[in-house]
Amino acid sequence: MINYLEKEDIVYINKRTVAQHGGNFMPPNNFLHEENLDYLLEAVQTEMFGELLYPKITD
Repeated sequence: MINYLEKEDIVYINKRTVAQHGGNFMPPNNFLHEENLDYLLEAVQTEMFGELLYPKITD
């Protein structure tokens, strides 16, 4: 089983990156178009004919 990043993980990584390297974090989640991230998080876990489309993290 693949352990995918969840939205909360991505928000945390983004917040820490902005804090360490500079930039502007806009609370609560720093998203301009949150629906794009939702789509990607769902897409990487998609199955076709009972098989994962992206069976490895590197895919």
